[in-house]
Amino acid sequence: MVDYKIVKYCRWCKERFVVSKGESKKYYCNSCQLKIDNERESS
Repeated sequence: MVDYKIVKYCRWCKERFVVSKGESKKYYCNSCQLKIDNERESS
């Protein structure tokens, strides 16, 4: 079976990023995901 890439747009900064088929439910780019994780830790 072929593992293909999906082009998505970040919900926060609208930047375009590429994910594999297994990460298809990812909504934020890597930099925004780090910001979100840091906010959750500090809360």
